Amino acid sequence: MSRLKHIALRTSRSIRNNIMVGLVLVIPIVVTGFIINIVFGFLTGRLLPASLKGGEHELLFRTVALLIVLAVLFFVGLFTRNIVGRKLYQLGDYILTHVPVINKIYVSVRQMSAALLAQRQTMFKNVVLVEYPRHGLYSVAFVTGTVPADVAGSMGYPPEKEIVSLFLPTTPNPTSGLLIFSPREDLVALPISVADAMKLIISAGAAFPGSEIPDTGENLLEQINRFINDGEKPPPPNPEQQSRT
Repeated sequence: MSRLKHIALRTSRSIRNNIMVGLVLVIPIVVTGFIINIVFGFLTGRLLPASLKGGEHELLFRTVALLIVLAVLFFVGLFTRNIVGRKLYQLGDYILTHVPVINKIYVSVRQMSAALLAQRQTMFKNVVLVEYPRHGLYSVAFVTGTVPADVAGSMGYPPEKEIVSLFLPTTPNPTSGLLIFSPREDLVALPISVADAMKLIISAGAAFPGSEIPDTGENLLEQINRFINDGEKPPPPNPEQQSRT
């Protein structure tokens, strides 16, 4: 019975380890493919007519549609940077800003784009700590811009006080989060890059800048196998138990 129990234990442990190895290796591939598929489907799905969707060559048509989108964007940028294109853009801008109903949408989106360009020097370049959700607890945030004086005044701040807007991402998914406003003087600047801050957020605080695992030359599969082998080693004997025996 003990031999059968030992064989069953080794078999179950082997199955568990193989599932763990497969899971760790497949997750990065699946997540990458999932994101690419969402972006690819969003950009190309609305360009294909219904008659071409679901057919044998749908992937080819979607690829061509994506290339067409990139080409159109390239030529629009190229054309509007010369004198004729600039004049045509100014004419179209004048028409859209004077058409009822449409001008509300167009002007709002245009102002949003202009605001993003105006804040390009500071947007997502400063990593800070902000006291949130309560006093004594800190969250990682990104400075996205400076709040206008009239908006800051509506919050009760004097005109001379600098108020900034912050994006506070959630973990482990930094694509969602909160928009909050805070005086700059209440923030604690972090001497880390945006990339390091993203690693910290995605890892839920496990990967701090400067504490990266040393490069041992092992690939991911080799690291998983070493992790499994280390976990299967028997624990070292307790010195107290040895002294008693």
